[in-house]
Amino acid sequence: MRVRYAGFAIAFLAGATGATAQPVPAGNDWSGFYVAGLVGGTNSQSNVKTTAGVLQYLDATDARQIARVGDNDLEDWRPSGGLAGGYGRQFGNIVIGIEASANSLFLDEDHVTRQEMDANPGSQSTIRQSVSADWMATLRPRLGWAQDNWLGYVTGGIAVTRLKLDTLYTDNAFSGLSQGSKSELVTGWSAGLGGEYALDQGWSLRGEYLYTRFDQINLVSNVTSTNNSGGTLNHSGDLDTHGLFIGAVYHFTGP
Repeated sequence: MRVRYAGFAIAFLAGATGATAQPVPAGNDWSGFYVAGLVGGTNSQSNVKTTAGVLQYLDATDARQIARVGDNDLEDWRPSGGLAGGYGRQFGNIVIGIEASANSLFLDEDHVTRQEMDANPGSQSTIRQSVSADWMATLRPRLGWAQDNWLGYVTGGIAVTRLKLDTLYTDNAFSGLSQGSKSELVTGWSAGLGGEYALDQGWSLRGEYLYTRFDQINLVSNVTSTNNSGGTLNHSGDLDTHGLFIGAVYHFTGP
C-alpha cells in the first residue's frame, strides 16, 4: 500500500506540473530543485514486549510473570542531523512538491528487570531488552502556501529504518537461558509541518517538526536449562520518533 501511495504522490505532482499554472504572486518563486542540511534533536520511543511462547521449562506461572514484567517503554532524546533534497512547483500561492530525506538517530536503549520468581521462591530471574537504530529515511510529498519571503508547508509519506532488537532471559533456578538478536529493515509512515524564510534568490532558512511511526520487529528465542530444557519466548519492539530540526536550504532555480 505504501508503494501505491508513493506512486500516487509522484503522479499527482507530475500531473500538477503539466497543468496551467496561475501567475506567481510578487515575491519569491519556490519552484525548482533544492538541497538542505538540517540539525536538531530526535525523541525516540519504543515499546518492547517479552511473553512466553511454547511452555516447557517455563510453566504457566512463569508465563504470567514474564508477561507482566516484560512490557516496557524505552525513550531517549539525542542530537540528530541529516540531509534532504527535493523538487517543488509553485501555482499562485500554492506550492507542491516531493522530498527525500535521511537523518541520524543514535538510538541505543535497554531495560533490565530483576525479580524473584513466582514459581520458584528464592530464585531470581532477569529480563534484558534492548532496541537500537542509527538512521532513518523518508520520501514525502509536500503541500505549502507561499507569501512574500515565507513558505509554510505540511508533509507526509513513507519511511524506512534498520531496527535491531536484542533480548536476554536468565534465572538461577535451573540455569534458565534464552537469548536472541535480530536486525531488520522496517517501514512506516512520517508526517510533519514546517516553514522556510527566503534570504535571497538562492538560500532560505528552514524549521521543521516530523513524526514517524515504524512497524514492529518480532523475534522468537529458545529456552535452555539444566532441567527440562525446551520452550520459547516471543519478543517484539517498535519505534516512534519526534524530530525537531532547523537548517539551511539551497535552491538551484529559486527562490
